[in-house]
Amino acid sequence: MASLRSAGALPKLGSTQSTFRGLSAAFQRVSISSPPQLRHQLNITASRVCDLTGKKANNGYNVTFSHKRNRKLQQPNLQDKKVYWPEGKRWVRLKLCTKAIKTIDKRGLSVMAKEAGINLWKLPFEDARPERTEWLATHEHNPPMAKDPRKMKNPERLAASKKTPLVARYLSGKVVYIREGSDLSEL
Repeated sequence: MASLRSAGALPKLGSTQSTFRGLSAAFQRVSISSPPQLRHQLNITASRVCDLTGKKANNGYNVTFSHKRNRKLQQPNLQDKKVYWPEGKRWVRLKLCTKAIKTIDKRGLSVMAKEAGINLWKLPFEDARPERTEWLATHEHNPPMAKDPRKMKNPERLAASKKTPLVARYLSGKVVYIREGSDLSEL
């Protein structure tokens, strides 16, 4: 080994020259620039954090019989919950720990949301106003239909056609397409 190094076959350790492919070139320092900064930072809301109390994972250990310690995270008991908000007359969706659910029963949703800095009007909700429930009971709510680009535009041909257009209806929670004028009981 020492004879090979003295003959010049192997480069010296710590040398700044390379003998790659028989070329001898000095190494140059290359500066790596940092990646460009994003102008708009994305807010990730799918974290395991309670919306009202801010509880999150705690660092802990699993301790074995031989007293080896393996790191683990102790996650809070989070529940996706719809909570009724009486001032807004709506059901609001929140990710809450079980302790926060108890505290809402004691102190109220509005007070806790104000302390946490949450605007309850901007959260996903289900409307529980009596006017809305009455309107939904009186009006037939059908699924929306996409515009058909191949729909007949000629009124004479449309009147002469024996086919009726397809209409979307709900049948046991699923969208079903039927011909206009036919009943769902026929299915």
